[in-house]
Amino acid sequence: MEVWGLNLTRAVGEGILMALLLGLVSKRAPRFREALMGIFIPLQILSVVLLYSAQEESALFFFHPFLSWLIMDLSDLAVYRRGSVGVKTAVFEKLLLWPFAVIPVVSGFILTLGWLIKLYVVKGILY
Repeated sequence: MEVWGLNLTRAVGEGILMALLLGLVSKRAPRFREALMGIFIPLQILSVVLLYSAQEESALFFFHPFLSWLIMDLSDLAVYRRGSVGVKTAVFEKLLLWPFAVIPVVSGFILTLGWLIKLYVVKGILY
C-alpha cells in the first residue's frame, strides 16, 4: 500500500478512536466532553507533525484533521441527539454547523500549528 493509503487509513482510524473515546466519556461523565475535545487538538497537532514532517509531498496533509474530526462528529450525532437537545437542533449542529463552520476552523488551527512546528522546529533540528 502506498503512503497516501496509509495516511488515509491513519486519519480514519484517528477519527474512529476519537469517536469511541468521546462516546465512552459521554456515557460515563458527560461534563468532560469539552475537555476531551480540547485534549484532541494537541494530539492531532502532534499526529500531523510526526506523520507529515518527513514527507514533502502529501496531498492528505490538508485533509487529515478535517477527516478525523468529521468522522468523530458524524458518529457523535446519535450520542448528542440522546442528550438534552432536540432532534432538529442536533441535526443542525452536527450536520451543518460543525462540518461547515467548526471543523474547518479547528482543522485550520491544527494545520497552521503543525506546519509552523514542521518548518521551524523539525526542519531546524534536522538541518
